[in-house]
Amino acid sequence: MKLDLFVTALLLTLPTLSFAQDGESAATRSPEDMSVDERMAMMKTAAKYDNCIYSQTISRVGAFPDIRQAVDFAMGEYLAKLTDLDKSIVAMGLEADCANAFSKQVRKHAAHKILPELTVQKSCG
Repeated sequence: MKLDLFVTALLLTLPTLSFAQDGESAATRSPEDMSVDERMAMMKTAAKYDNCIYSQTISRVGAFPDIRQAVDFAMGEYLAKLTDLDKSIVAMGLEADCANAFSKQVRKHAAHKILPELTVQKSCG
């Protein structure tokens, strides 16, 4: 009877133990666990991307009939910078989904930031 009870208790704890081991092997961190330096590195990389998009679209806007094409062109030219950002975030121990979401937000922000200025530049020039 004691042996049956012991085996039952052991079997009930095995899935929990194997789950904990799987979670430990993944070694992913939460964004809340990031240090200030890690956050600053992410933001510096995002700012570099934003500056590249800005300078590329401003210099090339006259070559395109539609300002959105200029933005799309610049984003295509600097796609590797977003990929590098993703890789650096994953290297910090965060999940790839988190890295991808941050990169998408950086990309959207860059596009929304430059479009109004391009509109003014295209209409005045």
